[in-house]
Amino acid sequence: MGDEFPPDGTFELTELTFSVEGLSPELLSAYTLSGMERGKTGDGAIKWVFGNNENAFSVARSDKKIVGISSYIRSEMKFSTRRGFGFQAVDSYVVPEMRGQRLFTRLAETYAAHLRKNSADLLWGFPNDNAAPAWFGKLGWTNHGQVPFLIKPLRAGYFLRKLHLGGDFPISFGADQAIARISSIGPWVDELWNSFSADIQCATIRNQAFLDHRLFKAPQAANYRVVVDDCHVDGALVATLEAEKHGGKIAYVMEAFGGSSLRGVLTSEMARLRGKGMELALAWAYPWSPNYGALRGCGFLPLPERLRPIRIWFGGAAISDYAVPAMQRDSWYLSYLDSDTV
Repeated sequence: MGDEFPPDGTFELTELTFSVEGLSPELLSAYTLSGMERGKTGDGAIKWVFGNNENAFSVARSDKKIVGISSYIRSEMKFSTRRGFGFQAVDSYVVPEMRGQRLFTRLAETYAAHLRKNSADLLWGFPNDNAAPAWFGKLGWTNHGQVPFLIKPLRAGYFLRKLHLGGDFPISFGADQAIARISSIGPWVDELWNSFSADIQCATIRNQAFLDHRLFKAPQAANYRVVVDDCHVDGALVATLEAEKHGGKIAYVMEAFGGSSLRGVLTSEMARLRGKGMELALAWAYPWSPNYGALRGCGFLPLPERLRPIRIWFGGAAISDYAVPAMQRDSWYLSYLDSDTV
């Protein structure tokens, strides 16, 4: 795909150079100047996202000045019975004066070449409408369609406002069991995840290390609420986030996995959120996901594409044979923990 790249990973075209690099003060400054949302979060947040990937960036320079960036999160992943590494494409930026010169494509090609030489397994992500044609067209990604949104109405106010009516009342039922929020996660969660994911063919591994980093050490950790039933194999974990977005008070189910107690923990959290005035809860889950039954039993419904607040596409490209399962949509387990923007 595209031009061949020399062994050192640097590609030159007249005054342009393309390279793969780690985080540096120069890149942090470029993020800030780019105007990208992540550049507004501060150096600490950027270091948190990319800190475990020593070569997280594909960089284009013109006359030694950075004119384009694409960036990638490294995650340990489950591919059937094997473990490997996936690299999630998250941010891309090209300075205005260089747009229209295929820099976006060349940045992605540079990083793909780097991954092929360094025993990576998967390149994947969630392109928006603007980026999707390049990833699924020029760059050859497999398109799995839009992400699998589920919705649970909690209160009527959101819908009444859409109809230009007043009022608000609960439209969800179930009791808040007052489950205490936890502030750290123990090694028991590894056993819970291993049991839950036994038949999952492709997913980011939600073990103790991942959950600790993603939920408890995140810059926005105070905004996440995590509750558990820590009965090991038959227990459950539910993580949520509250936000005012899309014209309403929205609760995001960041994660929900576990055994027979999962539905009860979910129901309790939805009741708590309803009592706090949250109007809708959103989740990601495919019909074949092990938690789909618990979510549907708790009142979540598939959200039709025409009613979705935004369109988020999903797909990727296998780098190694390990990642062949990732090329089939029904191999995947997804949740909002896979999103880098919530």
